[in-house]
Amino acid sequence: MTDAADTILKDVISTPKDKMMFSYDYGDGWQISLVLEKVIIDKELSGKELPRVLEGAGYGIIEDCGSTSGLEALAKAFKKKSGTQYKKYSEWLGRDDLDMAAFDIDDINFRLKKVPKIYTDIYEYRLEPTKRSLDRLQRKYLQTKK
Repeated sequence: MTDAADTILKDVISTPKDKMMFSYDYGDGWQISLVLEKVIIDKELSGKELPRVLEGAGYGIIEDCGSTSGLEALAKAFKKKSGTQYKKYSEWLGRDDLDMAAFDIDDINFRLKKVPKIYTDIYEYRLEPTKRSLDRLQRKYLQTKK
């Protein structure tokens, strides 16, 4: 077990096919498996562009939904688009539609640059999150209520 705040990723995994397990949000118990597929060396690539995701699948974690079982219940409710669970989740997320299979690489890379700072401010500096920060965590910048 290694504290991510005290670790440089390349010191943990550096060779293609290296694997690691990342524990995220101990309250909900997310376990994320990371596999290094390829190392790309590009001296012309700006540090502002890093880190970044090159490909992926699925919508991703929804904060405070109750771990994988909560995420499954949420996905099922949005797929059904009716009932009390759908109404509850729809009101909570402020949206009528949610495609859990959708993957938006631009959004993931935006979040990769913004979300860690938000959590650093909250948990390390004990700062109250701003409305803008909360909206970013909840992806409200993407949402349009129908």
